[in-house]
Amino acid sequence: MIECAHGDYRIREIGLTLPELAPVAELHHEVLPSRVYATADKKAGFAEEIRASLEGRDGLVLGAFTPDGRLAAYKLGYRTGNRRECFYSWIGGVHPFHRRKGLYRALTHLQHRWALQQDFKYVETHTWGDNAAMLILNLQEGFIAIGAISSPDRAGTRIILRKPL
Repeated sequence: MIECAHGDYRIREIGLTLPELAPVAELHHEVLPSRVYATADKKAGFAEEIRASLEGRDGLVLGAFTPDGRLAAYKLGYRTGNRRECFYSWIGGVHPFHRRKGLYRALTHLQHRWALQQDFKYVETHTWGDNAAMLILNLQEGFIAIGAISSPDRAGTRIILRKPL
């Protein structure tokens, strides 16, 4: 079980039960602009979507919590089924009030350290080309762009990034 401090925040592993994942789903819909349109049903179902996506996949959910126990940031990923050596860093975010405090970078470092300990060979992530902050962070953390995917339902390109561990 991962648990450590980052300034005034406590970073810890989050379990895969729906009550544990509910704050992750709630924060997810607060921090990602693409989720603003989500209905209450979609928001309610997202915790179950996370649980189902991670079930049986060597997944990891990390959260950074304020001193009073509120979730301020999250990061999660899982082993991909078709490439056993790949850890896919799926989603994450930081509440706007808690940004620029190094939380996402701290979560990234913990996630990669954990993946290396689990014998993954590389980490892969995807981000939209218009998400400059995420592209910069990933490049600073040693990722390289290895490809791109166009989406029929959204303008722009999703950039595929990979980092050897």
